[in-house]
Amino acid sequence: MGVAAVLAWENRDTLLQDFVAPLPGMGGSELAFQSWLEEDPARGKQFARFTAFLAEEGVADVVEPWQLMRIDSYYARECEVEPFTIPPEELWPNVLPALRLVRDEVVPTVGPVSVLSSYRTPELNACARGASRSNHLDFSALDLATEPRRRGEGLYRELCTMHDAAGPESRMGLGAYYDPADEGFAGGRFHVDGEGYRSWGRSYTSASSPCRSF
Repeated sequence: MGVAAVLAWENRDTLLQDFVAPLPGMGGSELAFQSWLEEDPARGKQFARFTAFLAEEGVADVVEPWQLMRIDSYYARECEVEPFTIPPEELWPNVLPALRLVRDEVVPTVGPVSVLSSYRTPELNACARGASRSNHLDFSALDLATEPRRRGEGLYRELCTMHDAAGPESRMGLGAYYDPADEGFAGGRFHVDGEGYRSWGRSYTSASSPCRSF
């Protein structure tokens, strides 16, 4: 399968969720996460180890650590899985490049962000018909929105300018889901990973990346 096809499978579900960001009082809220932790003492201990790991790596304050436990809200409902999961400990280092890009490139450009989804379990990936090599499977990709939520062309122009300035040495992957002709593709959601310099848009290929036209 070519790179374009892989990206198509990996990111198509993100667009379905563009307007489904977790809101206070919904299943993906911090209050819900705390309740989820309290259901199993082992979860609390594992999450404490995770936050300590982030602190040791100097990235504990890039985003709120509990947000990295979120499951995609759309597929959590569609696939009837819990809205949170703690990634396997051996995968934790994989998220560091994305978090450093958020800290060093994204936040200075567009301000604070929240994580809408990150790790995807193999079972969830199969239910969502995701790519067999999805970066979400190994906890190396983040789907984000600004906080407070921004939408529209201005946001994506800033992201594309940032991506261009960061250059190939950054290894930043940017999923910029914007199309001025379709309001459904201007909801403010975007993808960041540190797995290779590229960008894509609404058709999940580089051809549709708004960064080509801005």
